[in-house]
Amino acid sequence: MNRVIFVALVGAAVLCAAPAGPAQPAPSPRADALELLFIGGETPARLELRAEIDGRPVPAVWDDTFAKLFAYFDRDADGALDATEAARLPSAFALRQVLWGQSTPFTGAAPPLADIDLNGDGKASPDEVADFYRRAGLGGVLVGCGKAPATDALTDALLKHLDTNKDGKLTEAEVKTAPDALKALDANDDELIGPGELVERTAYPGALGSILVTAPAPNGAPDAVADALPFVVLPLRTADRGWEAVAAARRAAAKRPAFAGDALRGARADAPAVAWRVRFGAGKLAGGAVAAADGKPPASGQLVYAAGAVRLELRSDEGKLAEPVAAARKRYAAQFAEADADANARLDPKELAAPKAGTLKQLAAAADRNGDGALSDTELTAWLDLQDQIARGHVLLTVIDHGAGLFELLDADHDGALSVRELRGAWDRLTAAGCVTDGRFDRAKLPRQLLAAISRGHPKSSPGKPARPGPAWFVAMDRNGDGDVSRREFTGPAAVFDTLDADKDGLLDAREAGAAAKK
Repeated sequence: MNRVIFVALVGAAVLCAAPAGPAQPAPSPRADALELLFIGGETPARLELRAEIDGRPVPAVWDDTFAKLFAYFDRDADGALDATEAARLPSAFALRQVLWGQSTPFTGAAPPLADIDLNGDGKASPDEVADFYRRAGLGGVLVGCGKAPATDALTDALLKHLDTNKDGKLTEAEVKTAPDALKALDANDDELIGPGELVERTAYPGALGSILVTAPAPNGAPDAVADALPFVVLPLRTADRGWEAVAAARRAAAKRPAFAGDALRGARADAPAVAWRVRFGAGKLAGGAVAAADGKPPASGQLVYAAGAVRLELRSDEGKLAEPVAAARKRYAAQFAEADADANARLDPKELAAPKAGTLKQLAAAADRNGDGALSDTELTAWLDLQDQIARGHVLLTVIDHGAGLFELLDADHDGALSVRELRGAWDRLTAAGCVTDGRFDRAKLPRQLLAAISRGHPKSSPGKPARPGPAWFVAMDRNGDGDVSRREFTGPAAVFDTLDADKDGLLDAREAGAAAKK
């Protein structure tokens, strides 16, 4: 059962003479993990992705952020934000922009108090502020998606070059000639076949996870990107139910039978089909790999979920949010020192208006907590500390939808190129994926492939791209980065290569290199 943290209701003595007022809406309980509901199989399947920072789930880190955000703008410390205080709150869009290294006060209008004030008392409580941002899609792991544009073109190009007898059919014999049949395309002579060598001027994957996909909202507008995905992002607020109708509508649009009874509702109430966990710590991955439900990371560093014609591969990535956050803090501190002409650790209105102050004048509108029209170094530090806290919980799941592509299926390690080893094993991979009918490749059975990375901020490398293991000498010799050292790449004597190449396939892999290191 998914663990849910409920908002505590504080009991109080009630005078007998006091009439009972109308029930007021209350903040919704929230989930502790990101939940994706896959809707393409015979039954709905919920995937639970629990991301932790220093041992705490991301939603709990955001709880701290919302509490500190509230306290920062509660200038009179009375435990509630009035209209003036609430007008200083950053927009939800501004908080999301931290993913791109932006600062919070500069984008989007402040949320109207009426949108925050659930009980209509004219003020915003800490719970109401947190609930507002959660309704706006914050408070947990964000999901960013993109669609690779060249999938079909790459498949067409591979079929053209591999179908040597031009009969429109691809047999095992033809596929097994792939290393030789495609060798002439290797324009840069790196022993890899890249997308640009198959289809001219093709960038790969050609998409970023820059389209934010949130949980469906009741009566929300259609979203072409979200509607095309084989899964639904479930709302962090567990009382929200708008996603059920959307999931059913997407199921119908795909011309699939409706789920029976309360299958959708039960999918969230029951244990997840798959539960994954990734741990971050001190700004980096703790352990360096995604961990499965049993706590043991897979040897590949990736986790795979397959259902019907959909295959999702997930890996973890340290992410690159720490760098812009640290750089912004350093930049603001330097700007403050330069603008502080009288070196009194305080920028008065005249100093803030000077060109040297740069964006500090804008920042002062939010950071001038005592309202004296100046910005002290103490106020600047408090504001920068708040930015660090906001950035702390920004974990992103980047999903690139590659569609049903032959290149993507053969690129087993998802590094964006086809290696000699991958081409040698192409037929076996097609067979294992169920893409062979009557001894021939069946394009219609290619699985839809989603490559995903979970990271703090945007990932440092493309989703799916693996880390390369092996001794230092092995990694250094692997000049094309495909995870193997070929005879051409090996810089030692040929006789040594032959000794190390235990399986005599003409390639040294990390296992063979590791065995040599032990000897």
